[in-house]
Amino acid sequence: IFTNTHHKTKHMKYFLLTALDSLAFLTSCRTLQNIQKPSAGAAHQSQEQQYKAAVVAKAQTAQCVTAKINMDVDADGKQISCGGSLKMKRDDVIQLSLTFLGFEVGRLEFTPKDVLVVDRIHKQYSRASYSEVDFLRQADLDFYTLQSLFWNEIFTPGSRDVRSQLNRFRLAASGDHTSLLLTDAPKLNYQFLTRTSSALLDRVTVDGKSTADQGQFVWKYDNFTTLSGKPFPALMEVSINGMGKKAGFTLALSRLNNDSGWPTRTTVSTKYTQIKATSLLDKLAGMAQ
Repeated sequence: IFTNTHHKTKHMKYFLLTALDSLAFLTSCRTLQNIQKPSAGAAHQSQEQQYKAAVVAKAQTAQCVTAKINMDVDADGKQISCGGSLKMKRDDVIQLSLTFLGFEVGRLEFTPKDVLVVDRIHKQYSRASYSEVDFLRQADLDFYTLQSLFWNEIFTPGSRDVRSQLNRFRLAASGDHTSLLLTDAPKLNYQFLTRTSSALLDRVTVDGKSTADQGQFVWKYDNFTTLSGKPFPALMEVSINGMGKKAGFTLALSRLNNDSGWPTRTTVSTKYTQIKATSLLDKLAGMAQ
């Protein structure tokens, strides 16, 4: 999906702090009027903690999430559309299958251990660790961070238990929304924008700790539906900005379910040729062309 050259993708290690700084400054001047009433010490903290817990409580309790997808990709100014499916099993796998005219043209599979990309058209594949994929390494994305993004959940990088890390988030109100700001991570700053009335996660913005950083990562959620008694977004929009060319994709989900009867690992045919890990994202972008 992301087809920038190496000297551009290296900038993904850091993101622009300007937008986040401006938002934090503006929202810090407002009261958390929809979260808390003016109160002293312990009561104030209790109300903030209650809201953070409410956001976490929106997470799916089912072990699996499956859906049909329509995917629109914007890569290097090229518009690509395809169908496919999304299959996820918590703490185990994320599978994204891309189809064109009813045939699978590519597959992207994330596991805690590695990333697999299969190019059905050219009968090629690549399997690599997260540290070997430039974008994932530079953006500090591992399996559990990606899982949280796909599952519409807040997260703390490097930790699998966000509940134990809730004291790290700072709340800031802005109109009908409340931001959970995580600014103590070593490389990047994270803003989780939620709808105050429902505590639903609306958007995740990641950018860097210096105004010299040249990128911003945004993951938006919309069209919420009910899945196993919990809200789940039927629309996800992902974009990369500030790197010369905009890149991103939109996932429209349908037929959402909690099916579990599917293979959680992809077997690659011995007739397929393995390619270098550095070609992963370029090959993925070319699959549906």
